[in-house]
Amino acid sequence: MKFEICESKKEDLEKILELLKELAVHENMLDSVKCTTKELEESFFKHKYAKALSLKVDDKIIGYVMYFYTFSSFWGLGGLYLEDIYIQPKYRKKGYAKAVFRYLAQICKKKNLKRLEWVCLNDNDLGIEFYTALNARHMSEWRTYRLEGKNLEALM
Repeated sequence: MKFEICESKKEDLEKILELLKELAVHENMLDSVKCTTKELEESFFKHKYAKALSLKVDDKIIGYVMYFYTFSSFWGLGGLYLEDIYIQPKYRKKGYAKAVFRYLAQICKKKNLKRLEWVCLNDNDLGIEFYTALNARHMSEWRTYRLEGKNLEALM
């Protein structure tokens, strides 16, 4: 089986959305998925808010990655934020996720980005085990906050 990581194309977005919904089902968050392929296309290709990678085995998309760039005021340098990594269950434990992190680390090196960050659900034991094996540091000193919907609009 030939595994490859490539920048997603517009024609990949339908499959990526399908996989995103698989991830949402796995995380019991399907009701939270509001995006369409049109919104993904605009975000990745028109506005360029983020980037997507297609993960393929023998030219079949079996997973995806979404990421964007960040900035650290303390370091005065950029970083990479991993929004999603999803690999279909039957393709897990084959080294593909580690290959993705190597790929992202190479992007960081090429662009002089000093950190790679992501969040993980507390009950994602498989992910936590994998991230720990990568020597990723759990940043328990930070809390994540979010404003959305009516609460965000109330500030306008």
